[in-house]
Amino acid sequence: MTVLALVAGLVLLVAIISVGLARGGRGQAAPGAHPPMALPADLQVRVRALLGENKPVLAVKEVRQATGLGLVDAKRIVDALKSGPLPEPLPYAPGGQGSVADRARTMRDAGDLAGAVSLVQTETGMSAADAERFVSTLS
Repeated sequence: MTVLALVAGLVLLVAIISVGLARGGRGQAAPGAHPPMALPADLQVRVRALLGENKPVLAVKEVRQATGLGLVDAKRIVDALKSGPLPEPLPYAPGGQGSVADRARTMRDAGDLAGAVSLVQTETGMSAADAERFVSTLS
């Protein structure tokens, strides 16, 4: 019976850690933090148009698809757009200048590991595991 209780405890611990990671333990910004990246002007126009049509969910979806950001960070950007213009795009935005490796390294070094992995996946077609290994080996 004690072995069963130990196994159940370990399973519970793994589940708690997994939920914590899924809720923001993968390099997402802290609550109340500024958006992690800016948006190109044309994307800002599309997002503002969706907000003007009272479609905030589609605005967040548009940001996520264009940037590879997670839900929380994309929502922060959309919320920030409601209150005014965002700064110029950062060089590590998907489709931006520089190699994928350079942009992923910049994102990783800025504390956005999940975004860096997503960028590599989006632009190379790698699996999540391969993209994570690629990002972790960047020097």
